[in-house]
Amino acid sequence: MSGTELNALLRAQWMEAAENWIETDQVARTGMLDSWMLDALRDVSGEKVIDIGCGEGRFCRILSERGAVMTGIDLTEALIERAYVLGTDKETYLVGNAENLEGLSDDSFDLAVSYIVLVDIHGYRRSIREAYRVLRPGGRFVVCNLHPMRTASINFVGWIRDSSGKLFHPVDNYTEEGPREFLFPWLGRPFIYMHRALSSYVSAFLEAGFELEALHEPIPTEEQLAEHPEFDDEPRVPNFVIYVLKKPME
Repeated sequence: MSGTELNALLRAQWMEAAENWIETDQVARTGMLDSWMLDALRDVSGEKVIDIGCGEGRFCRILSERGAVMTGIDLTEALIERAYVLGTDKETYLVGNAENLEGLSDDSFDLAVSYIVLVDIHGYRRSIREAYRVLRPGGRFVVCNLHPMRTASINFVGWIRDSSGKLFHPVDNYTEEGPREFLFPWLGRPFIYMHRALSSYVSAFLEAGFELEALHEPIPTEEQLAEHPEFDDEPRVPNFVIYVLKKPME
């Protein structure tokens, strides 16, 4: 499959899945990841922030409530329409491509956010370069993505048990990068996402010019586990990774 065909497929499946996504309980984000992301972003009051791949604007609204001046951009029109319905006049939402932030000026944002988006993008290196371009010198880019440990296996089967009954998560075909299929419960049909090695992402960030400030592999706190017992396997194999990046001062 060519890059053009893959891009078209990735976009089409999100257009078809938009309503399902809007109605989905995003418990992994609300119950665990949001707190990690907010800690990484630190104080956003008064900051100009772009959420690249903002979806229906949920995280934009969270940051807006904390005083950020928000711009959300997403390629799926139905999600941007919902963002406008749910949003306030403190946020701006745009239909646009993460791989080409056309119309947004260089050095115009203090912070950029990518919240489980790069896994849905074919031209991830272009998207990273665009984030770098629109950030001011000294600006920060906080990226949350699915962990490559979880996205690697081509024939994804999730948690399995070996002959002794021990539960484990298989990792296979790790270095074979490209599209993978997974049956998301909220969608009810196969969904395509992109697997890449951890080193590929880090190399792309560094090649764009970013400095890597921190790398986190989120797991639930004891309080979050008590509230969401379904997270009990999260500490066994990382499901997510957060990169905290900085655009150097000139």
